[in-house]
Formats: sequence, structure tokens, C-alpha cells
Amino acid sequence: MLSIKNLQISYNKNLIIENLSLNVKKGEVLGILGRNGAGKTTLFNALYQNIPYKGEMSYEESLISRKNVGYLETENYFYPYMTGEEYLSFFVKKNNSDFYKKSIDKFNLPLNKFVQNYSTGMKKKLALLALVLLNKPIVVLDEPFNGVDFEGVGLLYEIVQDLKKQQKIILVSSHIIETLFNTCDKIAILENKGISKIISKDNFTNLANEYY
Repeated sequence: MLSIKNLQISYNKNLIIENLSLNVKKGEVLGILGRNGAGKTTLFNALYQNIPYKGEMSYEESLISRKNVGYLETENYFYPYMTGEEYLSFFVKKNNSDFYKKSIDKFNLPLNKFVQNYSTGMKKKLALLALVLLNKPIVVLDEPFNGVDFEGVGLLYEIVQDLKKQQKIILVSSHIIETLFNTCDKIAILENKGISKIISKDNFTNLANEYY
């Protein structure tokens, strides 16, 4: 289980998140829904140990570290004149395992071509592929549907379900509420510096009515 207790995060003395507590089980997909500036990316950066915070975050009753977390950021940086295959080599060593081969085949990317010539959606898929190959127990997806075409959205749904079957802990944010309905078991509403409520799948219809 991922456990977050009394999380507090400040930027330049401005309190962004205050006394946020949250538990996410293995094999559970939790959506984080909030307005721009609510603190979704801030929460994810703290989870990835990118920024300082107060409070406690633990995985399996041990303090969390980067080795536990795979993080797909909203915007991904790629060096120029680097092929997709070279990019992946920063994350995992190429091997002949079934897991590696099946993952490569599923994403169907031109890994021998320069990443700078990829479309926005292809770059997102490449970053997601690297994340899958890292095989971390906690997977954090910050606005993964941004810039992704219809086919890419379908692939993302499939990947999230695969990760769920592998008993990963998955947190995903999106400003497109339908994508959260199609991927998540629960949705946490982030507002007023904390989690105001958590909505189960059975009540997504009520949330949609409230959202619209």
C-alpha cells in the first residue's frame, strides 16, 4: 500500500498542500481531479521526491524513495539527434526477455528514427514505454492523455489495465474527466489544499453531473 500522511508543501512561503492524507492499494487506479493550480503536479513531484515536503509518505510500511516510483511528467524532454532506441537505453538495457519484446511490439514506434522527428503523441508513447520498462511498483501519470490521438488514448487505457493486473499502484491526473472515468477505480478531488472527497466508480455518474 501507498500511504500519505499529513502532507504539507510550500513554495516561497505559499502553502500549496496542507495536511493531505491518502491511501492507495496495490492493483488500484486512483484519479486525481482538480482545477489548474490545485496542486496535482506538486503532489506528484513530492511523491517522486523532486521537491521538499513535510509529512510522511511510505510504501509497504517503509519510507518511499525514487526507486519505488515511475513518473510520467506532463512534458518530457528529449535530447536532439537521439533515436528512440537510444532514449530507452537510458532506462533499461536491451534484452531478449518476453516482457521487453512484448512491450516494444505493443507500442509500435520507429525506434531507429530520431525522436525530434516524432509527433507529440509518439513522444508521449515513447516516454510511457520507458516507464513501463522500468517496472516500478508505483506508477504516476501526470496528464498522460495530453496531445495523444484516438489510437494513443486506447493504448493508454490498455497499458493502465495491464499495470493494474500486475498489482501496480497507479495515480493518474487529467483535465479530461472522461479519461479518468475510463481508467480509474476511484477519483480523489484535490481542492482547497487537500483531498476534499474520494469518489468510487459506482458514483462516477454523480460526479459527472456535478462536474458539468
